[in-house]
Amino acid sequence: MRSGGGVREAERSPETAEGPADGLPDGEDPAGAPRRPVWKRNLVVLAAGQLVTVSAMGIILPFIPFFVRELGVEDRAAVERWSGLIFSGPFLTAGLMSPVWGHLGDRFGHRLMVIRAIVGLALVNFLLVFVQSPMQFWLLRLAQGIVTGFIPASLAITSASTPSDRMTGAVGRLQASASAGRLIGPAFGGMLAGFIAFRSIFVVVGTMISVAALAIILFLREPPRPAAKREATVRTGFLSVLADRRIRLGLLGLLVTMAAVSMVMPVFPLFVEDLLPEGMDASVWTGIGFATVAAFTLLTAGFVGRITRRFGLKPVLLVALGATAASLAVHPLVTGIPGLLAVRALLGIGVAGVQPVLFSMVSRLAPEGRGGGVAGFASSATIFGFFLGPFSGGWLANHVGVQGLFLLSAAATVSCAVGAALIARREGREPGLLLRPESTPR
Repeated sequence: MRSGGGVREAERSPETAEGPADGLPDGEDPAGAPRRPVWKRNLVVLAAGQLVTVSAMGIILPFIPFFVRELGVEDRAAVERWSGLIFSGPFLTAGLMSPVWGHLGDRFGHRLMVIRAIVGLALVNFLLVFVQSPMQFWLLRLAQGIVTGFIPASLAITSASTPSDRMTGAVGRLQASASAGRLIGPAFGGMLAGFIAFRSIFVVVGTMISVAALAIILFLREPPRPAAKREATVRTGFLSVLADRRIRLGLLGLLVTMAAVSMVMPVFPLFVEDLLPEGMDASVWTGIGFATVAAFTLLTAGFVGRITRRFGLKPVLLVALGATAASLAVHPLVTGIPGLLAVRALLGIGVAGVQPVLFSMVSRLAPEGRGGGVAGFASSATIFGFFLGPFSGGWLANHVGVQGLFLLSAAATVSCAVGAALIARREGREPGLLLRPESTPR
């Protein structure tokens, strides 16, 4: 292990990543036979939990603007503004709370934070059945962000136990499961919206998340936590982030790219509605549009870890940002369903390479024993991006139109690519932010 520089343990093999939670020797079951390391076991449980949970949450995306109309909002501009606020609400409060939950995970256990997050998410979705106004809808979405954060908690527990050379692949697998959920959820939600009431859909969502919560409680295990750093606070974790320029740049990249990609999400249903001929169901095709992005993210995410190990982080990140920007810029030129599905597929391919690369950069540089806290800040950067994007998108759409919003989103993504290229050029061959994963310390 290197001393100084705030790096984590350099070598953590799968065989020694077994946790002591069951009181057994590492890598043995009660009969003394070899068993799967805890990081692999947890990865399977978390990936399955994310699949169900993200599927459930994705169910509501296609009909948020239409439910706002059902709550009594008729004006198109008001629908766009409320959709942006409601879509982005959880990301604001979750971004504020994510470092706190990450710090508490370092002190009291990441498993507890995962359970807290998923149970809170289920409860809020059951309460959404009773909303009577857009304001109540927005306030409950804010509460959802405060009490939940299942995906950030999953990333934190993965970061705390996964070997350095497997980090990008592990994060990619989590993203793949989330992408599969985004594939299933919106498509399922679009179909449900045509058959049952919007309020009944919230019951379905809460029930699905409750099932995932039960599985997490039964099967997720706590990874080992270094005792030496348990006295760390949120403040010390924040100072350690500020002290490392490479972590700061990685967090900035997560913030800007996620804001750019999510800017168009709340008004995408309205974009689809304008694109379709009279009589076609916009909810169904909105779900298919979201699902197409998720499907190609899922197909691509499985290769991200292997590609970065072979070519390095810089080219993968730049290509992913380029594909994302190109797909967003082409959206306004789409005139029919085939073209829409094509640009959505390209967007999914691009998105698959952005978050895993940036998150693995940041988590690999986390100080020993503070992986959950730094992962919390990385999650906050991602979450604030998902807040700023939809929040600003809902308002900007009133001024530049929905199609103009796609161009602004593409321009923001291009700026990220240019910034990453300039940083990489300045780093040169020195150990820095954009090296190959195996040569970057942890």
